[in-house]
Amino acid sequence: MATNTFRIDVPINPDDLVVLAKAIKVKHDALGVDSPIKGLKNMDQFAGKLTTADTKNESAKQLYKDAEKATQDRDLALGQTGQLREQTVRYWVTAARDVLLGLNKGNEQALGDWGFTVDTSPRVKKPAPPPNP
Repeated sequence: MATNTFRIDVPINPDDLVVLAKAIKVKHDALGVDSPIKGLKNMDQFAGKLTTADTKNESAKQLYKDAEKATQDRDLALGQTGQLREQTVRYWVTAARDVLLGLNKGNEQALGDWGFTVDTSPRVKKPAPPPNP
């Protein structure tokens, strides 16, 4: 005789967990005093915690969308999306650097006064690739 084995997982995903918790609450409320889970310790706090979890979950999803949009808008304004584009912060910073370099030829450290990081260390040459056999 074969025995059935099964497993009933509790969701980890917040959306799925809230959906399951709401279903449990509906069933629990419908059964009232006949609910088999009425005796769980502090079950009277379940509804409040579920409401908080659901509200905060929805808020988190909206904030995530807002953060994505803000990040896109920031990157567009900065010019962080690929090649150098006019009318972006990166364009003006690059143009300012180039003008200041021209005006301070031989005294490039002066760009530090403008907030640029001036690296005076010699560039390390990349080793040549090994020859093909």
